[in-house]
Amino acid sequence: MSDQPLIRPGFLFSQHSLGTFARCPRRFLLKYIDRLPWPVPEEEDPSGYQRHLERGRVFHQWMVRQQLGIDMSEMAATCGDPMLETWWQAAQTFDWRTLPSDVREPEMAMVVPIGAYRLYARYDLVALNRGGRAVIVDWKTLGTRPSERILRTRLQTRIYLYTLVTSGGLITGGLPIDPSDTHMLYWFTEFPGDPSDVSYSADEHRLAEHDLRALVQDIASREREAFARTSDPKLCARCNYRSLCDRAETPGKVPADASAPSDSWLDEDIDFALDLDTVEDLDY
Repeated sequence: MSDQPLIRPGFLFSQHSLGTFARCPRRFLLKYIDRLPWPVPEEEDPSGYQRHLERGRVFHQWMVRQQLGIDMSEMAATCGDPMLETWWQAAQTFDWRTLPSDVREPEMAMVVPIGAYRLYARYDLVALNRGGRAVIVDWKTLGTRPSERILRTRLQTRIYLYTLVTSGGLITGGLPIDPSDTHMLYWFTEFPGDPSDVSYSADEHRLAEHDLRALVQDIASREREAFARTSDPKLCARCNYRSLCDRAETPGKVPADASAPSDSWLDEDIDFALDLDTVEDLDY
């Protein structure tokens, strides 16, 4: 056995990788440590699920371009995809006046230290007033709306709020961001009139730091055999590594009820193309 740890100091964790570990430690091992390519071709995944992923990518690109001042109305009207056009029309009802306006940064990436390791977050949109309110906006294209409890406790919420408050001085020119004045706003294309505004606090920030440090330390201290596959086979339905775990006799075959995109797997699959080795460090 090698004396070298599987995960060395400086390893870059993300919302997606930590979420992967929470669902299936073995998938985390194969994807983020071993960096194995997909053993099952992606086109063998359910076609409806893949179309939804692609729509999500396009929608997020359109929202970024709109924030950059590009008129996307003609492209949306002629895209030939009725669902994507419906999402775009729903997005036009979003009240931008409710957001802070000193700084509005779409697709902003942040890296903060977490113990001996690093934590990466990429925001759909950050809006803040220097010395005042800060809002993280996350566009969701899910077919269902998660409960407020799930949204408040999910890893993405805790990581995004923690990372923004920790690194906020880089955006504000040195002014700290008050946790109690920081929010995470989830906006849903299918439920445009029912967004979720998750508040934050100094106590939650301290707890998030404690919990995230403990989580990454637990992962980093594990030996290979401790990265066990999930005990819930339903989570294997869209995992392209499932053929390595004897969880699917026929590659690409998934249960009939597994075609609808879920919140957690949607986030993770979009992240797969991200090469974390290319993420630059920031000076604190």
